[in-house]
Amino acid sequence: MRVFKDTCKWLLQSFFSCVFFFHEVLYSFIQIIFLGADMAHWCRVPQLDDLPPDVQKKVAIPARQSADGTVEYSSCEMFQLDYGVYNRSQFDRWNRSLMIGNDTPTVECSEWTYDQSQFTSTIFSKVRHSLLHSDKPKFRGSSFLVASS
Repeated sequence: MRVFKDTCKWLLQSFFSCVFFFHEVLYSFIQIIFLGADMAHWCRVPQLDDLPPDVQKKVAIPARQSADGTVEYSSCEMFQLDYGVYNRSQFDRWNRSLMIGNDTPTVECSEWTYDQSQFTSTIFSKVRHSLLHSDKPKFRGSSFLVASS
């Protein structure tokens, strides 16, 4: 009878250890998928928040044309304009060549808007957001990152 109790105790301990271990492994695997995801981002202009992303970029973000003809928008700078003097219909009909000249000054971003068409969030967007808006970064999985380093 004693052997049965010891075996049962050992089996229960093993079972719960495996369940805990596999839960942590599965959770870590799910996180790894999104760790390296690179979300396109650009400067956030609060006055443009209610506009579609393509209009926000066309109005406020400097762009350059790449060798293959695609337009690449800056992720670190925005035009220094007073966006409050324009209304929505003016933004919708924005003619970049008339409204923004080569001498239009730019400023560095203080906040970002993320393209959420593929991912709603990644570890990079969470870290950047928490560093900008908090004294102490708070995001799920920080123990995993510390343990894996």
